[in-house]
Amino acid sequence: MFKLQYDFVTNLTHEFKTPVSVIKIAGNNIKSAASLSAREQQLYGKILDEEADKLNGLMNKLLAFTQIENKAIILNQDEINIDDFIESTIDVHKLKHPDFDFTYETSGFTTFITDPVLLGSLFDNLAENAYKYSSPNHKKLHISARLIKDKVVLRFKDAGIGIPSSEINNIFKKFYRVQNRYNQNGSVGLGLAFCKELVNFMNGEISVKSVVDKGTEFKIVLPYNN
Repeated sequence: MFKLQYDFVTNLTHEFKTPVSVIKIAGNNIKSAASLSAREQQLYGKILDEEADKLNGLMNKLLAFTQIENKAIILNQDEINIDDFIESTIDVHKLKHPDFDFTYETSGFTTFITDPVLLGSLFDNLAENAYKYSSPNHKKLHISARLIKDKVVLRFKDAGIGIPSSEINNIFKKFYRVQNRYNQNGSVGLGLAFCKELVNFMNGEISVKSVVDKGTEFKIVLPYNN
């Protein structure tokens, strides 16, 4: 337990320090520059905005995780159009990562009732993982959404580095980090644990299958409410 706490604090500190350092450098460059070109202004603005988003996202994830664990939030019930929802997710991540190759398909339903904020968090976490844990030429994600026996079945299939079979049973544990070349700079180990908590809170199930150097597929099964 002590080692888990130590690793968590160390990695959390690192995740906060990195964007803070980038923001400070960009701020100093702006402050010390005699003048800024339109291109430099746009670049620094983009950097500051992105790094602030990273800090905000990390804080929101920690807060939401605690709220869900303590049942301190209410599950909202809103109708969403699944095609519009997926396309919106794709637009956001393509804007952040122009080299991200997305495809998707839906069948059996058009709308269903769910919590769009929590579902959006699931989509964002799994999309970010697919991008992060893929080599430069294989940043792909295929999302499918099907209605099967009164259940919404979502699949997120990437072409990334995969997860060793020895690690599969641990990836949903809090603070657990798969040891690979993409995690050398520190990771809090909350992403997939957060996803599992979200799915449980939404009365669903999440599972994974993976082949090293071939890719990973996450499957989420949620109640179909219409």
